[in-house]
Amino acid sequence: MLIFQTGRTFDYICGDMFQKLTITIWILLLGVNFCFAQNRIDLSGVPDEYASMVESEALHSHEESENRIESIIETWNLSRFGAKIEKTELDTALGFFHIFNPIRQRSISNTQTGNLGGAYLSNDFFSRKPKSDFYFYRSFDAYTLTPNSLKYYNTTTPYTLLDYSQSERRNTRNETRFNVTHAQNITPKFGFIFKYDQAKAAGHYTNQEAKFHNIALGTSYVSDKFNSHFNIIFNKHQNQENGGLESGQDLNAYSETESYLVRFLEASSELNNTTFSLTNEYKIGKNEQKEDEEGDTYEEFRPITGLIHQIEYSGNKRIYLDNDLDVSMYPNTFLNDSITQDTTVYNRLSNIFQLKFYENPDRKYTFSKRAYLGTDFITIKMPGYTSGQEKEKYNNTYVGGGFSREEGDFWKWNVEGKLYITGYRSGQTELSGYIDKPLLIGNDTTTLFVEGELNTLVPDYFIHSFSSNHYIWNNNFSNVQEMNVRSKIESQKLNLSVGVNYAIINNYIFNNQEALPQQAGKKLLVLSAYANKDFESRHWLIRTQVIWQQSSQSDYLHLPDFTGFISVNYRTLWEKVMHTQLGFDIRYNTEFFADAYDSSTGRFYWQDQQKIGNFPFIDLHANLKLKRTRFFFQWLNAAAGLLDGNFWTAPDYPLHRRTFRLGVAWSFYD
Repeated sequence: MLIFQTGRTFDYICGDMFQKLTITIWILLLGVNFCFAQNRIDLSGVPDEYASMVESEALHSHEESENRIESIIETWNLSRFGAKIEKTELDTALGFFHIFNPIRQRSISNTQTGNLGGAYLSNDFFSRKPKSDFYFYRSFDAYTLTPNSLKYYNTTTPYTLLDYSQSERRNTRNETRFNVTHAQNITPKFGFIFKYDQAKAAGHYTNQEAKFHNIALGTSYVSDKFNSHFNIIFNKHQNQENGGLESGQDLNAYSETESYLVRFLEASSELNNTTFSLTNEYKIGKNEQKEDEEGDTYEEFRPITGLIHQIEYSGNKRIYLDNDLDVSMYPNTFLNDSITQDTTVYNRLSNIFQLKFYENPDRKYTFSKRAYLGTDFITIKMPGYTSGQEKEKYNNTYVGGGFSREEGDFWKWNVEGKLYITGYRSGQTELSGYIDKPLLIGNDTTTLFVEGELNTLVPDYFIHSFSSNHYIWNNNFSNVQEMNVRSKIESQKLNLSVGVNYAIINNYIFNNQEALPQQAGKKLLVLSAYANKDFESRHWLIRTQVIWQQSSQSDYLHLPDFTGFISVNYRTLWEKVMHTQLGFDIRYNTEFFADAYDSSTGRFYWQDQQKIGNFPFIDLHANLKLKRTRFFFQWLNAAAGLLDGNFWTAPDYPLHRRTFRLGVAWSFYD
């Protein structure tokens, strides 16, 4: 059990996850045993080209003595198979602290099963970028940690964040989150990060409980000539699957949600992911004489060539159980008509070798070059139609590279390409690029950003072939050909961002009305435009976001015409110490045929029987900040029960009823 200091007991950590947590903590403690009391860290050991790409935040305390160490925290992610360090921000802001749900952090409108931890699909077509390469994890991947999303830290003092929130009812319909982040440097160049995130939502309707847990341990070593990043991540996701409400029920008919009839009473699903990743880079360069603003000279190492190796293992498993099987509730039953026990496994081992030539920041017309060679070894297991279990092994070999200019203020750009030369995905090509150009218009700094993709994609392994108790398919689809163009203009002075997105997709693959993969016979065009605008004064902050989008083929793809979000906030300072923000959020999308959800496979599929939308989801909130502690109080789905009962978030799946929620986050920097 995990005991939180308020007295609440978290007794829902399964034995397997508790064992992984224990192992991770032991690894963490063994590492800390090599650490003496942390003294002042001299950041001069961190190379300048690295420090310039990460976010620094100096936090001062009025009570600190002259001998107290100033807390400087730098955070970053890895991308491009470890070839790029991307700066990230340390979130200490008061505004929008109350938006805790991961799917709302990714998209302002989603088709979802109505519960924290439930399946989701963004209603913004151009936000549908899966984090996981496991086909059956993609409806849940907003809740997972991946090597690309894990933040690394360099900090002069230990940093700890405790984040806790729960809904109003402790014993029934409760939603609880408890997240821990701890980062510390052992030396100026070597640090580690430990994360533990967990959440449980009991659900407002019968058989709707959801739980997810993430554990991550990461280490980083950064120096002039050698960088190393390591992480091990465990993700576990458990859902009771009720199949949604039975049709024809009015959401305002009963005061108690237990009175509503659901399709499944004994069905559940479980997703597991274990990921290991290690990225090492050895840099070859030379020392150069530099001159500071005062005219003093100093020596600085400039990397010229980088040799990079990344190895990554990702093990994934999905289990679907229905212990009280009613075959009439499923489209087909192939293996067992009394119980469903489907287990699907996807394991991948990747090795990537890269050669990178760094750009010279002192020369205007230089750019970086990189080339790589990679291999994937993939193992797939699924229930067998003729035998107990089917096993398949695949492999891929690919080459790629890119050119980029990401130093300086004139502009930034990048062009990349990837080609699969052998294996299952042989012939797949991926081309992408972007241009980021600052424009000085009067006294306003405006940025023009354009990015594009041109891909020929081999359909996923599980789109090609899959078998379970309720679905069997074997497809021979053509490669998907797609072109995506995204553009936006941002104005710092006006706090305004407007953009246009366009996609052309040939051989588009979707899940049809029978929840089976199908390839479209016509070319699909998708066009969207959006505008984001902040209106800000001393006491007021109003954030508005609106998206318009159209699909050329409603037989394959349904999208809401308009999606909007507005947040109105009044800000003030009480007694010169308590920062306060009071406000409300409204989310809205026009009515449309949203995709339906299939419990047995965890996928969404096309339907034209039930429309959802045209209902304002209203949340009231109060955010407070006192020094390094933040609080929020929320009244969620406040319009439920006041307006008509149309708060569906997916066909047959309503959002939770009106509920109160509170949360608190503590930050410690020493």
